[in-house]
Amino acid sequence: MNARHLFAGLLALLPASAAVAATPADCLPVVGSPWVRSAPPGAKTLAGYLVLRNPCEAPVVVVDVESLDFGMPMIHRTVEEGGVSRMREAGRLELPPGGELRFEPGGLHLMLMRPLRPLAEGDVARVRLVLEDGRRVFAEYPVRREAP
Repeated sequence: MNARHLFAGLLALLPASAAVAATPADCLPVVGSPWVRSAPPGAKTLAGYLVLRNPCEAPVVVVDVESLDFGMPMIHRTVEEGGVSRMREAGRLELPPGGELRFEPGGLHLMLMRPLRPLAEGDVARVRLVLEDGRRVFAEYPVRREAP
């Protein structure tokens, strides 16, 4: 067995998030610490947070968000304008190889509007990030009062 075969065999044993040398078509960003902030019953908007890491050798670009649990999910960024915090659509988010994007309160976040079912603390919201090349990154987001 030569060194290349040994290395390939060792890579196969690693979890997908640890394999850095994957080809662009096979490699996806990894969602870490996903959660949705709980809200009072009847709330029309919730916020979601996560850390998105790119273990791939190529950059990836996030262009949208989808959900089976919200009629109007969006990616927003909180900005300060004239001393007032406002939310703006984040637009295209490029994630360099080895980089990460932090979706946090007061910054980049998922704006999850028009819930399609009641979501209470302990429930799970289903969310997919849409990449520029059409691939999707799915994760389940526990509904919590505070960050994990």
